[in-house]
Amino acid sequence: MRVILLGDSLFARHEGLNEPRINHVLHERFPDLEIANQSICGINSGAMLALLGDLVFKQPRADQLFIMVGVNDAAQHKLVPLDQYRRNIESIVSAVVCFYPKTRTVLVSGPAVDEEKQRVRRNAELAKYAKVLEETAKKYQCAYADFFEAMMRQGGLSQLCRGELNDGLHFGGAGYELLGKKLAEWLPEKGLKR
Repeated sequence: MRVILLGDSLFARHEGLNEPRINHVLHERFPDLEIANQSICGINSGAMLALLGDLVFKQPRADQLFIMVGVNDAAQHKLVPLDQYRRNIESIVSAVVCFYPKTRTVLVSGPAVDEEKQRVRRNAELAKYAKVLEETAKKYQCAYADFFEAMMRQGGLSQLCRGELNDGLHFGGAGYELLGKKLAEWLPEKGLKR
């Protein structure tokens, strides 16, 4: 089974490994999973839309596509208004489902943050961007993985959001384990070789 991960630094960061940390976590659960990680640090929904052809459509076809974008859109210092974010996300999803009609698309909400350390993102605002993803998933009949809610439910955001940068956003092992668990819910066991 082949998956494409399309997102920002949260999918792209290595966190001390030789590959993106999320790739490593998924390979621990699914050793035969083929992963094309097309994520770019700092990307927002507008840039993702502009680069979609190179990031997704020029890649070999995948069985599943995970899209995680919004945490940079919601940042106070580079805010993309919610209405524009919605238009960007709908354009991305519309293009993907038309180009890859048999590929399952999973929209993944951004994370919650540790507000004690994170100065330009607030959970109340991030929840609004997550809601847009959820509504878009429903509208286009895609899957939705609510990572934001999973983090809030688990609690201990100061621990979950502690990574090499220790900035309240970019997480390390605990956060990636939870993210991997959330993504694994959408990876069918029968489609993977063991």
